[in-house]
Amino acid sequence: MARYVKLGTLGGYKDVPGGQSDPECTHVILTRKEYGKQLQEISAAEQKARNIKYDADREIQKVQSDAQRRVLTVEAEARHKVETLEQELAEAQKEAEYQRGLNANLLRISKERANADRRLKPKKEHTGYFVVSTLEKDYRFKISRSQWSQVRLWETMLQSLYSVDFTEEQARIQIRDDLFGMNEDSLRLTSKIGIAFVYHGRYEDLIKKEDWKTKYMAENIALDQELKLRANFRAGYWEASFLHTRPLGIVPPKMRVQ
Repeated sequence: MARYVKLGTLGGYKDVPGGQSDPECTHVILTRKEYGKQLQEISAAEQKARNIKYDADREIQKVQSDAQRRVLTVEAEARHKVETLEQELAEAQKEAEYQRGLNANLLRISKERANADRRLKPKKEHTGYFVVSTLEKDYRFKISRSQWSQVRLWETMLQSLYSVDFTEEQARIQIRDDLFGMNEDSLRLTSKIGIAFVYHGRYEDLIKKEDWKTKYMAENIALDQELKLRANFRAGYWEASFLHTRPLGIVPPKMRVQ
């Protein structure tokens, strides 16, 4: 049994009455058996700590290994998906390029036939468009919630090269691109009849621009949102009209009915 003692003044040890809690206790004397047991408990505790650390290290390594394996798997799957998508994209681009070429060839043939049918010369170089009519038109627009204003604009109609066998959607896409898009020379077809600019909006929005008076007011500007189609079944071709801010200039002979 352990003894709780204090160091005597003349050497040796003297038991303290209060035991372990006695403030005068300076030493604890153990038997060999108790001391051996204590050493065993310390050794067992240290071994347990080593085992816990070893198990923890193994678990950490396992988690890291699993995570790395998952990362590699995900990366491999991602690479495969990217390669598949790139291959599909390349095939789609190739198909789109083929279709564009095919479409361009069909449109070229269609234009030549339409030009020949209407005696537009030269049939290969002619745009396939000519002016049917141009007239003044009153355009009303709101300037406030309850107030309206009116301005005199111009409406021009052109006959296109697209027969009425084209659907409305097909004709609209092609005509809008022909009239308001840039060609290979960075010019618009409408510039041939004196249209200086194309505004992608309405007249009431155009006049609100800061440079309206200094840059645009004196120019002839087409309003592409006002594009309207008409199927002329007698002639057999789609026609398109749009509003613009000033009258046309001298229409070139090639752009008139022949």
